[in-house]
Amino acid sequence: MTQAIVLAQDLLACLETALLAGPNPPPVTKIMLRAGAQVTPLLSTGTDECCTGLGWVRVASVSGVRELGDRENVSCFSQERTLVLELGVARCAPVGDLATIPNEDQWATAALQLDADMGAMEAAVCCAFGDIEGSAAEEVSVGAYEPFGVDGNCIGGTMMVNVRMTNCC
Repeated sequence: MTQAIVLAQDLLACLETALLAGPNPPPVTKIMLRAGAQVTPLLSTGTDECCTGLGWVRVASVSGVRELGDRENVSCFSQERTLVLELGVARCAPVGDLATIPNEDQWATAALQLDADMGAMEAAVCCAFGDIEGSAAEEVSVGAYEPFGVDGNCIGGTMMVNVRMTNCC
């Protein structure tokens, strides 16, 4: 396994712990590593990942940290990288019925849930990278929390975590 996926799994374990400790935790089976260019919560006749709750960590990108002309320690190129991990949580958006739209209380509940999910993401980053001594992670920075939705029946948010990995030779 690469350092990138090991760090993603560490962050996922921390996200699972933080989400399960919060209000309205998603089922453990819906807190997972996801792959691809983006995460789209899935919907089938038997499952709605938004309305059961979905938490994820995704490897968003891995890029080099060396300059083009730097030819020293070529063997280290594969280990000196900037890793971007995406944390995300999706929830069911408030819904009304045929005659009414969601009310103020439903929207307040959704806002409080998303705030708790953002707090869980922040706690997961602290858990996974709070002590990076001896870790492959040399520096960690956290990007903005960005809400998404309402998209169909989904509402939620994502947060990017930038990890500079330097574990050379």
